[in-house]
Amino acid sequence: MSTTRELYDDLVTEQLVRPEVSLGRMFHSEGLKVNGKVFAFFSKDQRVVLKLPAARAAELVSEGTADEMVMAARRMREWVALRTPDEEVWRGLLTEAATYVESLTR
Repeated sequence: MSTTRELYDDLVTEQLVRPEVSLGRMFHSEGLKVNGKVFAFFSKDQRVVLKLPAARAAELVSEGTADEMVMAARRMREWVALRTPDEEVWRGLLTEAATYVESLTR
């Protein structure tokens, strides 16, 4: 079975096939960007963090798929940290996050 990092790295490779997706830095981590804006990164505590619409982020938290992202005692309402590694769920959520952030750059 893959580690969390190995699964994330495999999914990053899939995302980088898209010409509008690139790698960049966020919070001392390497993250995925779409049109220059970060939509996902691997945190220091070994979790995948995604940017999604606030309502979708809240839904993922309430169903137990993700945890709220808190930085410097501030809840980041559009950012969530995924819980249990699941290739298909994570693949879908990475694509969802990329699509969301891409829509913000238009």
